[in-house]
Order: sequence, then structure tokens, then C-alpha cells
Amino acid sequence: MDDFRKLRFRAPPGMVGQAYKDIGVASVAMGGGDILPALEKGTIDAAEWCCPKPDSVFGFQKVLKHYYLQGLHQVVVNADMYLNGDVYDSLSAMQKKAIEVAANASLSKSISYRIYENGKALKDLTENHGVQLHDTPADYFPAYMNAANALLQKSSDENEFFAEVWQSQKDFAAIAVPFWAGAQASNASLGKAFADSIK
Repeated sequence: MDDFRKLRFRAPPGMVGQAYKDIGVASVAMGGGDILPALEKGTIDAAEWCCPKPDSVFGFQKVLKHYYLQGLHQVVVNADMYLNGDVYDSLSAMQKKAIEVAANASLSKSISYRIYENGKALKDLTENHGVQLHDTPADYFPAYMNAANALLQKSSDENEFFAEVWQSQKDFAAIAVPFWAGAQASNASLGKAFADSIK
């Protein structure tokens, strides 16, 4: 974290960027199209965007050669669909079910597609562009989590609806995260064993 705090880092605006600031990182909010020029000019030293495929499309590898793949606030990109409530209420039960089935299928296909495309992009970045892959240091995660929790609590204290939504998320996380974190750690260890075996 001490090394990270020396960098000017592009982060999203809002709570995410504020959490970085709260842990002492000089976070700079800017739109996606401004990131590469800012890196090239030295206005910022580091940046986050998404994952290997979108990052390589943006051309970050032209300037940045060190990739810390385990980010904090965005593991995968998912799409959202918004539908006017009155329109949705006017649909038949079958039409509503069709939207639900299509959305679930789209999400599943999207996750599978992105896993493979990001894998191909990471292979290209490391094998053809001189990008070095690193593990994110362990002290990074609790520092950010504590700052994010403090911000979420502050917003919860100030906004009743926010508090209701956050409580729902905390109730879900209390059940799901202990299982999922353990399962993911096991999957990651098995995956790393495989990845090491093909080097």
C-alpha cells in the first residue's frame, strides 16, 4: 500500500474513487477515452478500467507493462436492462417469463464469453506485448474494504433507501460470501496449479 500511495491512479468517480482517496491513494477521476492520453503524458501513473480484453482494446499495454489482475471493485462486466415499470406491468405472464429467460441466458453467455476472451487477451498481453503479470499485494484488499465499508455506512446513515438496499446486500453477503470465497479460493488454487503446469 505504501508504494501504491505514491502513484496518481485513475479510478472511477463516486464512492469507488473516494475509497481510494480514503486509503491515501491519489485517485483521479476521468472518462475512459482520456485514460491512455493521460498515461502517455504522465498525468497519471496507473489506471484501472476493466479486465484484459477491454484494457488491451484501450491500448494500455502501449504504456503500462505491469498488470495487477485482481482488482477491487469490478471482477466481471455484466450488462443491465432497464424497462419502464408501466410497460413491464402491462406484459403478460408469458412475456415477463420470456424476458427473464432471455436475460438469464444472455448473462450466462456473456460471462462465458468474457472468461474466454479475457483469457486470450491476457495471453496476448504477456506473450506479445511484454506485460508482466503480478499478484495484487495482500494488504491492498482489507485497506480498500475498510474504506468502502466506512463510505457505505456513511451513505446508509444519510439515506433511508440506501440503508435498506445496503442491508439487503449485507444479509445476502453474510450467507453467500463465506461459501463463495472459500469455493473461489479452492478454484483459484486448482486453476493456478494447472496454469503453472503449462508454463
